[in-house]
Amino acid sequence: MSVRKTYAVLALILSVCLLRAGPLFGQASRGSTQKGDEEIHVTADSLSVREGGKEIEGKGNIELKRQEMTLKADEVWVNRETQDMEAQGNVSVDDPEWKLKKGDRARFNLGEETGTIENGDMFLEKGHLSLSGSRLQKLPGQAYHIDDGFFTTCLCESGPPTWKISGAEIDIAREGEARIRGGVFYIMDVPVFYIPYVLFPVRSERQSGLLFPQFGTSSKRGFWYMQPFYWAISKSSDATLTFDVETRARLGFIGQYRTIFSRDAQAEIDVSYFNEHFRDNPDSAVKDRTIADCHPKAGGGVDCDVIPQNRWSAIANHRQTSSSGWTTYSDIALFSDDFFTRELTRNLHFNFDQERDIKTSRYSLSRAGFLRSWGDVSLQGEWDFYQDFIQADKRTLQRAPQIAFTGRTALWNTPLELRWRATGVNYLSREAPDGLRIDLRPELVLPFNLANYLHGLFSVAPRETAYHLYDNSKSFSTTPCGDPSDPTTCTKSRRTFARNTSRELVEVAGNVGSSFGRVFSWDGSELQKIKHVVEPEVSYRFVSRSKQSDIPIMDGTDRLNHRNMVTFSLTNRFWGKLFPGVTALPEERDVELVAPPTAGDTRELGRLRLAISYDMEKERAVAARHSDLDINLRITPKDYLAFGADTGLSPGAWQVSQAAVLFSILDPRPITRRVLDKDFMRPNSLDLSYRFIGKTRNSLLAENANLVIADPSLPKSCGDAVFDPRCKREDVLGLVGVGALLHLTDNLLFLYNSNYNVRRGGFTTNRGALKILSQCECWTLTLSVNQTTNPNETNFRFNFNLLGLGSQAKEVFK
Repeated sequence: MSVRKTYAVLALILSVCLLRAGPLFGQASRGSTQKGDEEIHVTADSLSVREGGKEIEGKGNIELKRQEMTLKADEVWVNRETQDMEAQGNVSVDDPEWKLKKGDRARFNLGEETGTIENGDMFLEKGHLSLSGSRLQKLPGQAYHIDDGFFTTCLCESGPPTWKISGAEIDIAREGEARIRGGVFYIMDVPVFYIPYVLFPVRSERQSGLLFPQFGTSSKRGFWYMQPFYWAISKSSDATLTFDVETRARLGFIGQYRTIFSRDAQAEIDVSYFNEHFRDNPDSAVKDRTIADCHPKAGGGVDCDVIPQNRWSAIANHRQTSSSGWTTYSDIALFSDDFFTRELTRNLHFNFDQERDIKTSRYSLSRAGFLRSWGDVSLQGEWDFYQDFIQADKRTLQRAPQIAFTGRTALWNTPLELRWRATGVNYLSREAPDGLRIDLRPELVLPFNLANYLHGLFSVAPRETAYHLYDNSKSFSTTPCGDPSDPTTCTKSRRTFARNTSRELVEVAGNVGSSFGRVFSWDGSELQKIKHVVEPEVSYRFVSRSKQSDIPIMDGTDRLNHRNMVTFSLTNRFWGKLFPGVTALPEERDVELVAPPTAGDTRELGRLRLAISYDMEKERAVAARHSDLDINLRITPKDYLAFGADTGLSPGAWQVSQAAVLFSILDPRPITRRVLDKDFMRPNSLDLSYRFIGKTRNSLLAENANLVIADPSLPKSCGDAVFDPRCKREDVLGLVGVGALLHLTDNLLFLYNSNYNVRRGGFTTNRGALKILSQCECWTLTLSVNQTTNPNETNFRFNFNLLGLGSQAKEVFK
């Protein structure tokens, strides 16, 4: 709350309280008045009325209460005709949003909303902002003047604040901008530097200015320093400009612009430029050359010129919805080189999850499109551009554009429903087969429900897919290695496709299921009853045979294999009914819920689903007809505790083919205090995860994602020469993840996040941080270390923030 709002609230409360309480003054030294649901209590040692009731005076232990606000003073005087009011002697105000800790005297004119507080100390809860001055004056026109004042965000119980800024004169204008004349910046009451004139914001809105820098050291980049500047351009737009220097690598500039045109239109643009002038032999950072766009040299070896001297990025997005219902959108992600996202995403404005995702992506997607819906019918058009980080972009297929028209409608007054999906895609590529594809898929659906015991649906969908290639002289290169023991099978092949072709097929699907359960009394301290629900289901899917060998593979739509498959699944759900009041949560909850209650006092405690498919085609061997047994398990006994597992077991040997396991626990104890740093408002937490993918026919991609590159001069291994007959297929993935946040003390926080590659042996990411909060809760110091692979780098980061003053308030590892 601003100083203006503080005075206005105080003036309003006193005006209502004293003017309405007049009839009670002559009766007793304690009175109350009620207006609607509001009740005001006045307590004093003595109350008197003079000048025919125009002047009211109270003395001795004055206490005014209205809702959650309390005002205290030794004396109070008010003129009901001029609306002048004066309180003196130990004046204080206690309110949930603000506090006047002490004041010698307060004078107000309730009609003009002007007044003065002498020797006052104020505290604003919202910004943890303490204000003090020999005189705090409220002027006409929502302006303020403070003499010999200071402000700080430190909450020190004793001793001087860690930091504060004082001023001989502080003027606060109508816009909420303060001007300080004769200012001094103090650390522990020691003046550090003189500020003859400065502007700073006292409002909650944004304000231009330097943010606190970030700096550290790295094994690859040397000492690095990032200085951000925040620019509040207008009420609806702002920008962050950052200068970056890395003594052993580069100089750079990062710009981020955000704007909101209206409630239905907004945009954001991020650009960056880096010059690798300080860097020697930049290509040495490419440790895993199979991920780079390398090519064999004429004289032998591999050329990987993937890191140029001038590097840049452009990331942007926009969303806009018109009054007619049309929505336009765009997401742009362009980078100067294929290695940019692995090296420099940490310099950009990404959060932890975004940085991890883009560093592990094989391509970036830029798109622009439109969307319009009419009830159950929608039309969408989109242009897609892919930047491939592994293989040459000349072979990448671009969608320019694609159109999708989808919808559903009931047929007359019957249960039958007609659904349709019609798509057209125009693929373009410089070398790969490209052209136009039109895919039409109408579907007739019949849902049913028999006597509340059986439910399901049946559908039939004929499908027509037509192709027109622009240049059938283009061919597609592949590098199969059918038999590792036979080198003749490890050669390149080239294929030319027909210019005009089509594919016709029919898809038939159906499922039938049921649900039944039983309720068991539990009578525990929190849990009242448990309901066990069993949901068996049988589903069937048929895809007719079709000739697809003459069709180029542009995406997954181009290969729909013949299917004649039935799937059996069994789901067990466990619901818990808690005693009334157990799940009732306050409006402001400090603990993030892992599994929040679904509704009222009922919550899903656990779920187990088993599913297996069987292919009924006789051409396949019996042992090959079974799919993996899928096991999906989730246990959430508490709203702060969760365990989940998604596992596949191959039939026969019953070996684990893939698995994803997660365990998460949060500290359920509420965080009672409020601090400006978001990390200290997060509860203790621990997350453990494990992901595994076993051997498959594509296991070679785990060692060499760029199969079009093969250099015989490199060492003979699966990672360097995919045609080598000694290549052995290994497990694709084995990754252990750990995430933890621990409050070591009230002012010391430990954060950790890592991923360990079990298959290769070593950490892919390993991050740890210590965060220190000052005893007065007005500054933080973060010390972090980060180890990454590809590129192999260890860096140390130091981040200091004065909370509430130029703080970026970014959470660590989030």
